[in-house]
Amino acid sequence: MKTTQDILTSLQHKPQFKKIIHHKCIDKLLSTILPALRRNIKHGYINKNIFYIIITAALNKYDKDNIIKTIKGVLNSPMILKSERFMECNEINIEDVIVYVDHKPNIMSDLHTTSTHKIMYTERASGDIKININDAKLHALAKSIQEIIKKEHNESS
Repeated sequence: MKTTQDILTSLQHKPQFKKIIHHKCIDKLLSTILPALRRNIKHGYINKNIFYIIITAALNKYDKDNIIKTIKGVLNSPMILKSERFMECNEINIEDVIVYVDHKPNIMSDLHTTSTHKIMYTERASGDIKININDAKLHALAKSIQEIIKKEHNESS
């Protein structure tokens, strides 16, 4: 009986599922880059035997050249490509590596916000303040707020 890994392996070698192998190869190739540089890589893709890498603007020209040199070094070394780590990249014929800079900032958003814990504070004000407002409308508004606070304070006491 076949395991799930055997089934996935047999499926990914079919032509209609070659994107799975491309994705695995991209992950393996990007894993060779230093972690400090890898943080600034947005994504990569393979199109017409060219490996495109999209990076943030935080990296400079030297880092961009270092990424290209590292990836090309892996791709041009038959010993590295024959290893078990890069088996997915054996079937893909990558001819060139191109790095593009994306100037859009990474916007991090909270995917999950909870409103289950509602914090309630008890009113500590007693409403014993002097209102020195000359405007009649504002004085009436402040007076009504003061009465609400006094009422709440008397109920809680």
